[in-house]
Amino acid sequence: MNPITDVTDITDITVKQAYNQGRQILSKAGLDSPAFDALCLLSPVFGIRSRAELAIRGEQTVSPTQQEAYETLIRRRLREPLQYLLGQWEFDGMPLYVGKGVLVPREDTLALVEAAQEALEDVPSPRILDLCAGTGAVGLALARRIPDAKVTCVELSEDALPYLRRNIEAYGGDRVSCEVGNVLEQPRLSGTFHAIVSNPPYIPTSDIAGLQWEVRQEPAMALDGGTDGLDFYRAICARWTKLLLPGGTLAFEIGYDIREGVIAVMKQHGIGHIHERKDFSGISRCIFGTRVAKTPI
Repeated sequence: MNPITDVTDITDITVKQAYNQGRQILSKAGLDSPAFDALCLLSPVFGIRSRAELAIRGEQTVSPTQQEAYETLIRRRLREPLQYLLGQWEFDGMPLYVGKGVLVPREDTLALVEAAQEALEDVPSPRILDLCAGTGAVGLALARRIPDAKVTCVELSEDALPYLRRNIEAYGGDRVSCEVGNVLEQPRLSGTFHAIVSNPPYIPTSDIAGLQWEVRQEPAMALDGGTDGLDFYRAICARWTKLLLPGGTLAFEIGYDIREGVIAVMKQHGIGHIHERKDFSGISRCIFGTRVAKTPI
């Protein structure tokens, strides 16, 4: 995709005209949702967050500074994810801080949150471990849905950690904490947990280059799951489930094509009563089970 550079300068235009101009640029560039993106990018410049607000304030005149700021965002949208430009993206009712270096939370991940929430329904004051936490979307959503839960988020990336800490500060209170750790290595944490949840990197290395250009702007560290996409599932099951209480829940987000591989790894390491949960598109998105035997260290 080549950036569009031939934007015609227009003086004394209205907000609606600026929006239409931005939408046309994005449409010509072949973006999937030019109208939605152009509308979203009105927010940081004009404070307009909906079509209803655009209808009310659309005839207001745009200052040269505002026009330049909006056009700059439109141009950047041709090569950067919308979420990074906005600086926040909502997940489960929480506008989470996002930016370059952290995986953008997606609605599909609610399947993982809901499965873990249901599994912990009758557990008083559950302790939850969120591995490969990224923005903290999963752990924070569970803390929000389970008022007496204590959540520990583990993340390694120096780029992602500032977003995680900022989101914990905004939504976690004193019930969510952050630990720096490499999920591929032996855990340095003490204590035990009623649930371990993770949305780990799960895209096979050879598939990374074929992803949509926007997804490729997200950190490879949060996407690359190794040769078969199962590296993190193996490491978590082999090394981290020793922190899971007997009868505790292990829940993973998965890619559509690694379902059988993830189930096999879980069974190999003493996880039974395995179930799956589908996302809003009807695709298997979460695999979860319980620890029924001692796991090898």
